[in-house]
Amino acid sequence: MKQRKGSAMTTQEKLLTRNPRADLLVDLAELFSGLCLVGFLWTHMIFVATILLGGRIFDQLSTFLDDYFLSYAGIPFIILAALVHIVTAGRRIPNKWHEQRIILRHSKMLGHTDTWIWVFQTITGMAILVLAGIHVWMVLSSWPIRAVTSAARIHSFLWFYIVLLLVGEYHAGFGLYRQFVKWGWINRHTIGAVLKTITLIIVALGAVTMWAFLQLGGAK
Repeated sequence: MKQRKGSAMTTQEKLLTRNPRADLLVDLAELFSGLCLVGFLWTHMIFVATILLGGRIFDQLSTFLDDYFLSYAGIPFIILAALVHIVTAGRRIPNKWHEQRIILRHSKMLGHTDTWIWVFQTITGMAILVLAGIHVWMVLSSWPIRAVTSAARIHSFLWFYIVLLLVGEYHAGFGLYRQFVKWGWINRHTIGAVLKTITLIIVALGAVTMWAFLQLGGAK
């Protein structure tokens, strides 16, 4: 019994004496991978929104990205950033059902907004892992990206892309909020208001963009 107790205490001591430098490096990897993904998400939305200027402009931009190999270099980089972010951000997510129930119970008891933000961050993160993977597969299977093929995809899987838009922008906006609060860069109320405004603008832009694709898909 004493040996078991000693072993248990040794395990606890290991958990309590983690390498702070390693933790800092992992936190920085989570931060920078998240920033890269949010930057990509918002830039991608702006690029896709060029459909509002017409299918010809959209196709010209897509061709430009392909001709200068920006698409081919960007896709592996984003996949790598996503993998890094999944590993670094997911290390604190409990993977056992009874641990998840404890977190939900404590979240209800605390009634703290930032706690619930973290809970929904984990849920939306797992959802994005599945939805984004499906999206990438659909895009690559119909490469190159053109207005007509994109319109057909939106027309066929509208609800899928509505969910992906809402989940992705929620995760991006509130993920940035949590990082700013964590590192203490800006007042939480100020950055919260700014990021909520940006998220609403991006979601509105995404909705109008999908409407434009639906018009093009319906015309075809």
